[in-house]
Amino acid sequence: MVPPLTAKQRKTAGVGIAVLLGICLIGANYGFYTSERRSNDIIASEASQDGIEGPGLGSFMFSGAEAVRDNPVRVWYIAPEIDPATTQILVVIPGAERDAESYRSDWEPLVEDRNVLVLVPEFPETAYSDSAYNLGNVMNSDGNVRPRNEWTFVVIEALFDYVKADVKSEAQHYNMFGHSAGAQFVHRFMQFMDGNRVGTAVAANAGWYTVPDESNDFPYGLNDSPLRDEDLGPAFASNLIVMLGADDNDSEDDLLRHNEETDAQGANRLERGLNYYLVARHTAEDESLEFRWQLRVVPGIDHDHTEMAKAAADLLIEAS
Repeated sequence: MVPPLTAKQRKTAGVGIAVLLGICLIGANYGFYTSERRSNDIIASEASQDGIEGPGLGSFMFSGAEAVRDNPVRVWYIAPEIDPATTQILVVIPGAERDAESYRSDWEPLVEDRNVLVLVPEFPETAYSDSAYNLGNVMNSDGNVRPRNEWTFVVIEALFDYVKADVKSEAQHYNMFGHSAGAQFVHRFMQFMDGNRVGTAVAANAGWYTVPDESNDFPYGLNDSPLRDEDLGPAFASNLIVMLGADDNDSEDDLLRHNEETDAQGANRLERGLNYYLVARHTAEDESLEFRWQLRVVPGIDHDHTEMAKAAADLLIEAS
């Protein structure tokens, strides 16, 4: 049995959550992929891939990373009409239903007339379990760390390289948004994928977290994972925004995981997100690490990916 937070940790977290909630509540030329690969994370064979065909809506199959070689993922996109060389790139990670096309629809009005290329990868449940999706496929069923090239987190970096080359983009970074299970993917990505090229990431309304603390076993904490508290410098120095709907407080939601470990993080998504941010901040202080994460609590929104996308848009789309 994985131990929950201690009574002292829960008491400290409870006081901190109350304080945080009080202060944080806030009112063209499209080509084909021909260039060399950036790293060994990307495989040589691309026979099953195509790419972005031009401005507007579309999708393509992507198998350009070891983790998706046998089961390619469809990538739904919104491509701008403005010069793709200067486009911003935004990766959107869907929730538990893996409904990538629906998530793409959320962003259509938000990027209209903006030079933003939106990519929404769809990892089908038939090929990618919750462990492979929410947890990034970092660990195998025996509790051992998988080779890095098998992590589904690596797929996002490979996709960025593929699309950059395909549209001849000059982008040096991409931004990322995930909601619910997608936020589980995003916050773990930011912790475990050192050297990533994310500019700003938003993890919105995750159901539960891998808390950056060694007092709990993975996947609820870092014990028996590839990370130690002292390794979290790059993660804590990143621009991760923990975004929570103020009304996402239904502890009886059928999709919300309840066990001893998750309930130690809080009774609902709002409490768990506040606890996650607070524990992260405390860990950074204990390890004397720079901490750049932000907490945003959005009033009037519950577990709604469309509304959370609206709240996140101005944080992820640079002025142009």
